[in-house]
Amino acid sequence: MSAISNGTLFVGTSPVQIDGNSNGWSHIHIRNNDTTKTLYIGNSALTTANGLALDKLATIDFDIPPGISFNMVTDAGTCSVSWLRIDH
Repeated sequence: MSAISNGTLFVGTSPVQIDGNSNGWSHIHIRNNDTTKTLYIGNSALTTANGLALDKLATIDFDIPPGISFNMVTDAGTCSVSWLRIDH
């Protein structure tokens, strides 16, 4: 049986981890809810210069191996981000 978790975070200029690490494979949907800011996604060494940009109001999906986590950051202020993770 799959477990589903979800939430909304307010991300600033310091990297924030999305929902911890999973012990098994998981699939995650990430949505940038902000109408003016770009969200950047990456590992714990994430910056706006090396992260994957997620434009305003965009959604992206990832399959995540066990023990791996994603971090998020924005270049100014705060950015609202929603996520939904399905553990397999």
